[in-house]
Amino acid sequence: MWSAYTCGVCSETCNTGTQTCTRTKTTPESNGGSCSGTTSKTQDCNTQVCAPPACPTVSSPTGYVKVNTKLTMKLTALGSDTDAAFIAKLKTAIAMGADTCENDVTALTLTKGANAVADVTVQYPVDATTATQDSAVHKAVAFMTKCLYMPDWVLPTQAHDASNTGTATPTLPTEVACPAPKSYAQASSLVTSKDYTGARTALNHIALCNYKTGSSALGTSSMADVCNLLGFSNRKLADPDVKLSELYYKRALQIDVNHVAANGYLGELYVETSKPALAREVLDDLKQMCPPPAGCDSLTYLRDAMAAAEMSEGAYVKKLAWNNCFNLQCSPLHLEKGDKIEFKYSSSHDVVKMPDKNAFENCLAGTRVGTQAAGSAGYVLDLNDVGVSYYICGQGSHCSAGQKIEVNVHERYEAPPSAGGSAPCYSADGCQAKAGAAQLSTLSLLLATFAAALAM
Repeated sequence: MWSAYTCGVCSETCNTGTQTCTRTKTTPESNGGSCSGTTSKTQDCNTQVCAPPACPTVSSPTGYVKVNTKLTMKLTALGSDTDAAFIAKLKTAIAMGADTCENDVTALTLTKGANAVADVTVQYPVDATTATQDSAVHKAVAFMTKCLYMPDWVLPTQAHDASNTGTATPTLPTEVACPAPKSYAQASSLVTSKDYTGARTALNHIALCNYKTGSSALGTSSMADVCNLLGFSNRKLADPDVKLSELYYKRALQIDVNHVAANGYLGELYVETSKPALAREVLDDLKQMCPPPAGCDSLTYLRDAMAAAEMSEGAYVKKLAWNNCFNLQCSPLHLEKGDKIEFKYSSSHDVVKMPDKNAFENCLAGTRVGTQAAGSAGYVLDLNDVGVSYYICGQGSHCSAGQKIEVNVHERYEAPPSAGGSAPCYSADGCQAKAGAAQLSTLSLLLATFAAALAM
C-alpha cells in the first residue's frame, strides 16, 4: 500500500509550473506480490494566469531606457477579435513579457497588410541611482532578447506561431552609457567568485551595448558565451529567475547549438524545475557532443544531478543517416552499453555485421542484420555488450566506397550515490567527491584523453 503523495515547491507562482510529488510504501509486498506504480510523479501546479507586473517605483525619473520593437504575426493571430480587443490583449502580454506595467507600454499601433505588425515602445524609468539603472538595463535586455529571438514570449497565446518575427532597438538615456563598465572577462570572474548579482549586472550591460552598437561592444568572440553566463547567473541567484535562465540558455544555443556548457546548464535547470523529459533531451544532445571515453564535465554533472533527483536517463538512441555514411564519415562511433543505433536508409542499402576488423577493412563476407526493406522504418541495433563491432553496407561497391562504421561500446557511466538524499551537486559550485566515487575534473579528463591518444 502506498502513502499519499507529498508534493514539493512549484517551479512557478502562476502561469503553470511543475512540481515533483513523492510517496512511500506503507505496507510491504507479500506472497510474491508487488505494488504497482512509481514512487514519484511530476504534475502541473499554479495554473492561474499571472497578474500584470507593478510599475517601477522611481518617484522622479531623470530619463528612460526605451525599447522600440516591431512584432510581425500572421493575420490569423487576431482570431475573431476586433483590432481594439486584440490590441488590449497585446498590451497586457507585452507588459508581462517586458516585466513592467501597462502604463510603461507607451505606444502600440497595429498595421494590417500581408501580415499583422505591432509597433510598440516600452520605457523603463531611471534616476541617478545605480539600482534603477541596473533594473532598467536588466529588464530591457530580457525584453529585447524575447522580441528578437523568441517573440512568442511577449505575444498573446492566440498569436503564437513559429513564423513570428521581431525587431528591437534600444534608446539609452545619459545615465546609461556604452561601452559597458565591465568587460566580459571581468563578468566571468564575478561568476567564478559566485557574485551572481554582480555578474548578472555586468553581463546585462554588455548585452545591452551589443544590441545598441554591435558585436564590438562584447569583449568576447561570441554572444553565446554572454547569454550562457546570463542564464547561469540568473539561475544561481538567492532568488533564482528560472524563466530568464531558460531564455538565455536557449538563446545561447540558437547562436551555437553545440555550446557544451549551455546545454549542460540547461539540463541542470530542467532537473531543478522537475522537467525530466526535457532534461533527457538535453542529456542525449550532450552524449552526442561528448562521446565516451573522454566525455565532458557538463555531461558528468548533468548525469549526477539526474541520478540524485531519481530521473531515469533512458536509452540513448543514436540516429544514423546511413545513406550519408560514405568515405568513413560516420566512423568510428563511441557509445555506451545499453545505447542503441537507429540506421535509416533507402532500399538500395542494407546493414551487414562483419566478423572482425580484417573483414571490415577488406569488405569480406558478413552477416546481414538490417535488410534493404528495414531502412525506411529504421533498423535498430541494441548495444548490449562492451567491445568493438564492425558494420558495412553490403550492396554493390558501397563498402569499398567507405560506407562502413566501427562501433566502440564502453561501460555505462554510473553516477556516484548521493549522500543521505542531499541536493544534487551542480557544476561551477565547487562540487566535492560523493560517497564511493569522485567527480572527474577537467584536468583529469584532459589527461585521460591524452593518454588514450598516446595508446592509439
